[in-house]
Amino acid sequence: MFEGVEEVPWDELGYAYSGHCDVPALFRSLLVDGEAFAAVEELLNELHHQGGFICTAAPAALPFLVEAAGSPRVPCRALVLVILARLARTAATVAPRLVAPDWPRAWKRAHPGLLALLDDADPAVRTGAIWVLSNDVTDPDEVARTLIDGWPDPDVSVRIDTLLALGDLAERLSVAVLPETLVFLRDRADGADAHHAMYAALALAAALPGRPVPAASIVAGLAAEAVALPHSNLAPRDSVHVTDVLRDLDRRTGEAVCAALLTRPEEHLRAMAVQAAGDVLARRRAPELLSALRECVGTLENPAPALAILAAHARREEPRDADLMAPHLDGPSGELAMWGLAWSGDDRALPGLLDLLARRRTGLTWHGRRAERFGFWPSSPSLAELLTPCAPWAASLVASVSPYLRADATDGMRQSLLETLAAWAATQAAEVARLVPEVAALLDRDEWGRAAAVLGAIGPEAAQAVPDVERMFGSGGPRARVETAWAHFRMTGDPEPALRVLGPRLGDDHHVTRRLGDLGSHAAAYVPTLRLMAKASEIWTAFHAAHALIRITGDPDEGTHVLMRPLRELLEGRPLPLATAAARALDDVRELPGGYIITIRGVLADDRRHSHLGGVSAIREDLELRALLARRV
Repeated sequence: MFEGVEEVPWDELGYAYSGHCDVPALFRSLLVDGEAFAAVEELLNELHHQGGFICTAAPAALPFLVEAAGSPRVPCRALVLVILARLARTAATVAPRLVAPDWPRAWKRAHPGLLALLDDADPAVRTGAIWVLSNDVTDPDEVARTLIDGWPDPDVSVRIDTLLALGDLAERLSVAVLPETLVFLRDRADGADAHHAMYAALALAAALPGRPVPAASIVAGLAAEAVALPHSNLAPRDSVHVTDVLRDLDRRTGEAVCAALLTRPEEHLRAMAVQAAGDVLARRRAPELLSALRECVGTLENPAPALAILAAHARREEPRDADLMAPHLDGPSGELAMWGLAWSGDDRALPGLLDLLARRRTGLTWHGRRAERFGFWPSSPSLAELLTPCAPWAASLVASVSPYLRADATDGMRQSLLETLAAWAATQAAEVARLVPEVAALLDRDEWGRAAAVLGAIGPEAAQAVPDVERMFGSGGPRARVETAWAHFRMTGDPEPALRVLGPRLGDDHHVTRRLGDLGSHAAAYVPTLRLMAKASEIWTAFHAAHALIRITGDPDEGTHVLMRPLRELLEGRPLPLATAAARALDDVRELPGGYIITIRGVLADDRRHSHLGGVSAIREDLELRALLARRV
C-alpha cells in the first residue's frame, strides 16, 4: 500500500500546523494496530488543524488518504474519512485563493475512489464517505444520483445521513438533478417511517432555505421512539434535541413545531420544547409561541424554565402573566414567580422582595451578565436588573436597602443597590432622599462615583449632602471626580464647579460628554467642540456628542440624525449597545420628521430582538426599546 508515498517531496510542501512530521511514516503507521490512531490524529493536525485554508500538502496526501479509507487493513478508516470530510468542507467554503492550486485536480482524481466507498461493507465507512461527498463540488449531480440509487441502505445511520447529505448538496445541483432530488426527499417526508420523514423534512429545509416544510413530520419524528445512529456523522448519534432541529427550519415551521411539542403528553418533549422556546424568544418575538408556553406551564413537572421565560417578558404596562405567576410564590419556583410579579408591578411581589433584601445572600448576581446571543442565557436577572423596575415601591423598600450601604457591607451588594437607587431617584427622589446620610457617608470610599451618582439623581432633595460633596472636590479617581462635580450641579444648580471639572475632560470618555449635556445651556461654550465630536466615525463618540448638543442648544437639528443611526442599524440586523440609549435620547426631540417616523415604524414592525445581548437581557432590552419608540408614533 501507499505506493509512491516516499517519492513525494514532503519537506517542500506547506502544512496546516508545524510540518515537523514524517508523512510516509505516518501513513505506514495506519497499518499498525497500536500506532494507527495516533497517526491519524497527527495527519489530521498537520493537514487540517483548525481549517480555514487548504495547505499544499493536502492534495499530495489526498490519494493516500482515499487508499487508506478503502483498505480493511487500516483499523481507523472512519477517522481517516474525518480528515477527508474536513478538508472537503474547507475547500467548498473558503475563498479560492485559500485553496492549494493542486487541490481541485487531486480531488477530481480521487472522486471515483470516494464514490466506491459508498458500497463498502462497513456502515461507518459508508457514512464517512457520505459526509465527505456531501461537500463535493466536482460532480455533485453524480453524488446525488448515486445516493438515491443506493436507497434504502440496510443501516439506519447510512439512510439518515443519505437524506441529510442530499439536503446539503441541493444548492450545488444542476436543474437536471435538483427536481428529482427534491421529489425523492418529499416522498420520504410523507412516508410512514417517522425518522425518515423527519430527516427528509430537515433535508428539504436545508435544500430550500426559508421555505416551509412539513411540521407534522418533524413533530412525529421527535415524538417517535428514539433510534440510535451509531455511525452517523450528520445527525446526533444518541438523541435529538428540539433546539438542534429548530435551528435549520424556517421561522414559521420552527415555531409551529415548538408550539406543537408544548402540547405533547411526553414530559421530556415538553421540557425540551420549553428550552427551545426560550432560545427562539431570545432571538425574536413570537406571540403564538409565547401563548403556547403560557398554556403549558401548569402541565410541567418543573415549571421553572417556562416561568423564567414568561418573567423576562413581564412589564408593568402589560401584567398579563401575574395571575399565572402568583400560585408559584410559595413553591420551589417562588423566586422566579416573585421576579415576574415584580416586573409586572404586582403588589404580591413585595413580601418576596423584602425577604430577598433581608437575606445576606441571594441567588442573583450583583450585576448583569452580558452574554452574546446564544439563546435564553442568562436565564435570570441580576439584583440591580430585578429591582430597577420596582421604583414605585421605593417607599417600602428603601429601609431594607439601608443596611447594605454601610462600609462593612459586601461590596458587590452595595454597588448593585447604589445603581438601583440612582435609577429609582429619577421618579422617586423624595423616597430615595431618606438615605442621603448613608449615601453621603460612602463618598470618600467610592472610586467609581456610584454614591455621588445617587445624590445627583436625587437632585435638590439631597441638598443636605452638599458640604460632603464639596469636601470631595479634587479627590478620588477620574470617574468619581466627574460624578461629584455633576452631583453638585444637580443639588445646587451652580454649574461653575461642574464646568471646571467636565470642560477640560471633554473627549476623555463618553461619560464626561453625557454629564456635560446634563448642564444644558450652561455648557454652551463647548458647542463647537461637540459639533466636531458629533461628526466622528466612531458611533459612541458621535452619539453622545449629538445628544449633548441637543440638550445644550435645544435644537434637534444639531444631532437627531446621529441619534437615528443606531436605530437604522437595527433594520440591517446590526443591534448596537447604543440602540436603547438612542431610543431614550429621542425623548429630548419634540417633533421628528416623517422619514424618521418611517424608520421607527420599521423597527417596531421587525420581530427580531433589537439587542446585542442574549437571554433575559435581550428580551428586556428589546421590550424597553419598543416601548420607548412606540411613544413616538
